This record gives sequence, structure tokens and C-alpha cells, in this order.
Amino acid sequence: MELDASDEASRGWPTVDIETNPYKAQFPLFQQHPEIAFLDSAATAQRPACMLDAERDFYQRMNANPLRGLYSLSVEATDAIAKVRQQIADLIGASQANEVVFTRNTSESLNLVAKSFAPTVLKPGDEVVITIMEHHSNLIPWQQVCHETGAKLVYLYPTKTGQLTTEEVLAKVGPKTKILAVGQVSNVLGVENPVKNLGKLVHKYGGYLVVDGAQSLPHMPVDVADLGADFFAFSAHKAMGPMGIGVLWGKMDLLNAMPPMLTGGEMIDSVTEQDAVWAPVPEKFEAGTQDAAGIFATGA
Repeated sequence: MELDASDEASRGWPTVDIETNPYKAQFPLFQQHPEIAFLDSAATAQRPACMLDAERDFYQRMNANPLRGLYSLSVEATDAIAKVRQQIADLIGASQANEVVFTRNTSESLNLVAKSFAPTVLKPGDEVVITIMEHHSNLIPWQQVCHETGAKLVYLYPTKTGQLTTEEVLAKVGPKTKILAVGQVSNVLGVENPVKNLGKLVHKYGGYLVVDGAQSLPHMPVDVADLGADFFAFSAHKAMGPMGIGVLWGKMDLLNAMPPMLTGGEMIDSVTEQDAVWAPVPEKFEAGTQDAAGIFATGA
């Protein structure tokens, strides 16, 4: 028997009374649609009132461009963004807040690694290893960089139950592996990949571990140092934050060595007619006006 999951059919399913459920009551959408049982958080989560209130509060109380003024509103906005950066660093076990780079989403974070970091370590004949389970955000960028550098894209294939076996990993990860990019949790299967063990193996061969944490961070504790990650990417909107806010964490020495992917306002330290000096990390990677209200609301 097939389950009819249409909106019309779902109205006949058992509902959770928002008046007696303190968790569901925190989400304003369910005030408008109490009949909904939302099961699509892997695509995007619903937003609690505290997040929505924080975004509104930014515009009402400190609406100014961070880092671009010495007047009180801009200073307050700058301090607020710095506080959220530190919150995220603490959340993922980063050694310093400046290792946290704000982007638009996980896709942009992974593209930043592929376009700015990967070309500095890849040469013809090198290998980039990913799993066949990857979201397109952690697949297409590696296809492109392999085309551009002459590196080879190698796939890890899971068992029928979605597991990566030791035999498969040892057969594919080796001296030619320069980058291993893997989702900590599959967005399709929900399986948790052995990221920590993969990191130990790729580091043994002098390679780097890139972790797509879009599906893991909302559901489990993350410690980037314990994982052995060199880069870790995720989005706010799957963790009940706003759309349009992504995060890339990277080890500071690697971030310092990377060129910026985008150029423009606020990512430069000084400019002459013929040249420019980049701002330090993380500003070097945050060209243009950021979604300051969204970043502020991410920390709610």
C-alpha cells in the first residue's frame, strides 16, 4: 500500500497540539499550519521564533554595515558578528574564531575549497577521492577542479546498506590521494561515514580531509579537531538558522595560503592603482556586503 503524502491526505493524519507541545510552539509556522508534520528538514529546517526575532532585532536596533564605519551602529554590528563567529568556533571546536569564514551556503563553502585551495596542491596524476553518495555540492566542484588540474576523481562505493568497507577505502585511498572530500552524514541515506578514520588514512599519505557537515552538524556534536578535518563546511538553514548563511571552517595555515575566490570591497587591506594587499583571514574570503542580519540571527 502506498502512502498518500499529499497535503490533502496529510490533513487526516494525527496532529500535535501546539498548545500542549512546548517544542512545536516555538515555531511560528505551526501557528499558521498546526496540521503540518514537517519531515523535510534535510532540505531546510523550520525557523524558531528566537531566530526570526533576532533577524528583526538586527534591523531595528543596529542596522549598519559591519567593518565599514567607526560610528556606534557600525561598531555594534561589527561586535555582534564577531560574537557569532566565536559562537560557531566554540560549537565546532575550532581553535580560533578567525578560522570561521562566512559564505552563502555549504555549496559556496565547498567551492571555495575546490577553487582556492585545491589548485595549490593538485597536479596531473594526483587523485581526489569522494564517495558516490555525495551531494552535488561535494561532487561538481571536484569534477571541475580535476578537469582543470589534470587530477583524477576517484569514487568510494558503499555496500547495499550504505556502509563504506575498510577494503573499499584501502583500495582507493593511497599515495596519490591529495584530497578526500566526504559528507559526514549522507543526505540521501542518512548513514554516518567513518570520517575520523578516513582522516587518519589520508593524512598518513600527506593528503587533506574536506568534510561536508551540512547534514551532521544539526544532529550531532561536531569537533573538527577530533575529526581530523582540514576543512569543514555547513549551512545555517538546516540547523534552524536563516537561509543564505554558510560556514567554512579551515585550519589557519591552509586559509592563509589560499588566494581569495571573490574580490571586491572589504576583503583588501590596501589598494594601489596596479595591485592590492588582501585583508587577513577571514575577511580575505568575505568580499562585499555580508548578510549581517542573517549572521546575527544564526547566533540566536
